[in-house]
Amino acid sequence: MSTKGAYVLTYRDLMSRLKGDKTFDHEIVEIMLEQNPMLEDMVIVEANDGTSNKTTIRTGLPDVAWTAFYEGVQGSKGSVKQIRNTAGRIQTKIEIASDLWDQAPDKSALLLDEVAQHSQAMMNEVQDCLIYGKIATEPKKFNGLVNFYSQLGGVTSTDDKVAKHYVFDAKSSSQTSTAALRSIFLVGWSQKSIRCFYPKGTSGGLKKGEFKMRVDAVDSVNGGTYEVNRQYLEWQLGLDVRDYRYAGRLANIQSDEMFDTSGVPNYWELLRRLTTRVRSDGVRQVFYMDKLTWEAVCVWADRKTSANAVQFGDLNAGIPHKLFGITVRECDALNTNETEVTA
Repeated sequence: MSTKGAYVLTYRDLMSRLKGDKTFDHEIVEIMLEQNPMLEDMVIVEANDGTSNKTTIRTGLPDVAWTAFYEGVQGSKGSVKQIRNTAGRIQTKIEIASDLWDQAPDKSALLLDEVAQHSQAMMNEVQDCLIYGKIATEPKKFNGLVNFYSQLGGVTSTDDKVAKHYVFDAKSSSQTSTAALRSIFLVGWSQKSIRCFYPKGTSGGLKKGEFKMRVDAVDSVNGGTYEVNRQYLEWQLGLDVRDYRYAGRLANIQSDEMFDTSGVPNYWELLRRLTTRVRSDGVRQVFYMDKLTWEAVCVWADRKTSANAVQFGDLNAGIPHKLFGITVRECDALNTNETEVTA
């Protein structure tokens, strides 16, 4: 199984280095890790150009040649392209009524509970953006994975130099509606493949504002004012897809048909093709799917193992779940109705 190198930082690693004293910023990350284990997988680097990250993506390999003694070698280089990705910024505002704060027996617990709720809201938005973000329609965000894996290549594709080679169609032959489509993503995180970045000079892109006491707030119902204790939380993050060969997508899974036994594709074969086609060397591979789709995957596996007496012990290995030896994360953002992916 592929693993990440020791030099690669996740958010937990990063914040442990930046905040070794376990202060408040560190607690925010711990809360987010509990709410969304995707942060355990994401490789994170500091941007090299302010809030943007200039990165080189591989579009071709250099030439090599067999040679005899005293025979020269022609110079060559791989083909690359430099792109610039920009981090998006998300903010939230914590407001606790000053009177409630004054009466609270455990003020730290009260504040931590508010931080947890606001952190979860930010995490949900970021998770959604990592998958579905599209700056063409929402320029304040960043481009998510669907922008890179938005066209079908499928089982007949032979050109591994294009991103659609890594996108499979799981649409059933009897499908008449596209109102409940979902996807499974396979992502290989590393410095060379797919990674996230935070603005230069920031503590992982996370910022905690000053906790201000007794600030005027406006009652949205009656228009009157009252006093609150206020604090802002901010998160800036971007995504680099440096080499699309290290990720792929099983698209057009119809959630209301994926438990059927007739008129549906061989999902298990498609998953096998996906894992075989996507490169895995030197990266940390993770499957992302919503909870219902993971339930369906387990059913697909059970049908195969029952019929063929093949044991897939990984499926019963507990948390984190594994499929073909690859970690599976349940991703709430994928519990959505997607646009149909076409060729």
